[in-house]
Amino acid sequence: SGRRRLMNRALARTRPVAAAARVVAKAKVIAAAAKKASKGPSSSVTSVTSVTLATYSTRVSDLSRSRVTMTAADAESGAATTKNIANDNNNNKNSSDRHSEGLVIAKRRKLEANGAEKRKNTNGNISGNVADLGGGVSTHNSDHSTAKNKGSQPKKKEKKAHYKYLTAEIPTIPKEKSLATPERVEKAWKFFRDMGEPKWHVAPMVDASELAFRMLCRKYGATCAYTPMMHARLFNETEKYRKEQFTTCAEDRPLLTQFCANDPQVLLSAARHVEAHCDAVDINLGCPQRIARRGNYGSFLMEDLETVRKMVYTLATELSIPVTCKIRIFPEREKTLQYAKMLEDAGCSLLAVHGRTREQKDCREVRADWSIIKDVKDSLKIPVLANGNIRNLKDAKDCLEYTGCDGVLSAGPLLKNPTLFSDERPETGEPPCPEDPCNILLEYLDLCETYDTPQRMIRGHVHKLLRSWFEVFPDVRERMNNEVSTVQLYRDVAHEMKDLIRKHHQHQHEQQEEATT
Repeated sequence: SGRRRLMNRALARTRPVAAAARVVAKAKVIAAAAKKASKGPSSSVTSVTSVTLATYSTRVSDLSRSRVTMTAADAESGAATTKNIANDNNNNKNSSDRHSEGLVIAKRRKLEANGAEKRKNTNGNISGNVADLGGGVSTHNSDHSTAKNKGSQPKKKEKKAHYKYLTAEIPTIPKEKSLATPERVEKAWKFFRDMGEPKWHVAPMVDASELAFRMLCRKYGATCAYTPMMHARLFNETEKYRKEQFTTCAEDRPLLTQFCANDPQVLLSAARHVEAHCDAVDINLGCPQRIARRGNYGSFLMEDLETVRKMVYTLATELSIPVTCKIRIFPEREKTLQYAKMLEDAGCSLLAVHGRTREQKDCREVRADWSIIKDVKDSLKIPVLANGNIRNLKDAKDCLEYTGCDGVLSAGPLLKNPTLFSDERPETGEPPCPEDPCNILLEYLDLCETYDTPQRMIRGHVHKLLRSWFEVFPDVRERMNNEVSTVQLYRDVAHEMKDLIRKHHQHQHEQQEEATT
């Protein structure tokens, strides 16, 4: 039976080749018959022949790849097509004998999956016959002339991306069912005051805003922090995931614990685990990454705002601590305001607004829209935080002044400069000395030994902090990447980089002095 299977496979591989050979033989017979009937191919037949040669090559190649066979009916249809062309061009006898042999393929492509019908020749119109051959040649009965765009293919229309959330309606919560009552609004502000009315927030970052990094940022001016975004379902199911992702200490307050989810009960169950260890539970409604699309959470829940409403309402009514939300804006200002109002009515006690849309992922290319954040702040009764374009302390202060928000979040810029919120450093973010990133890294590594931190998170921070200097000294980065990840390894790298940076600047200083003398 095994030998028989091998023989069958071998036969299956040769079938397309045999079918192609049959097509060639049949086409030659058809071409010879056409020549005899027309007593010399006309210019139109020549054009058709030249076009179909290319088409035939493609068809035979497709035949070999897809193992499609040509039937006898196809060949007969080709003969009929060729005969029509020859009869219509019977009076043209000036072509040379070198065009005597041509290949005419009968059909264009067999029925596609959608069941499209093959074109039919009507009223002896040669253009219809040629169109069936797929050559892109246009002829007319009066002069049998060919079009200039012979062989050209029509341009495909570009499909415009359709996003359901752009047309979906925002759920409206009736006033009698709204949780934005004066009592609950006052409770939201009391929650914010009890946290110390924090202005400078460490934004939630996957595998980046862990305990050691949060404590480093708090040392340099951050007054509140979010945990990394955690997956609610995994948090419920896996104890290892909970222990690795959620770590805190008494000094790590105020703290907002962020989850992503798309099921109210799953989210509530996850929130129960952390309810006693943080100040509020935050729902991630802003992640624009591909993984969020696959998992149907983050900003992709903007297409299912009824689920969003249910999640916020469930936490607001079931937890003993407040629920907060972090969102992205809609392209339309009015829709963003309706979205924010819906979250407030559903029970949100604090709203963080990232001033970019779901499609605006690259912060370097698109500036956040502070004006929309300002409008959200003006339209809501609860505390509002601004996110986007916070690259240094000056940006943070300018944002608060422009938007009137109660605080700001920073993400990417904090990874490069954890001292961003410090009043003791320049507001524009310039380091006090060239080797300052190495000093900050050494402080972070000390905290990693105090607070157990996964090596992948440590490695990520090393690359972020030293990124600009790794471009100057790429060999150090390459050697580091080839080593086993340990805290001691990164300490050695930091010290080595400090020495290299000093020598680099000393050399630059000497070159400048030589240039001036």
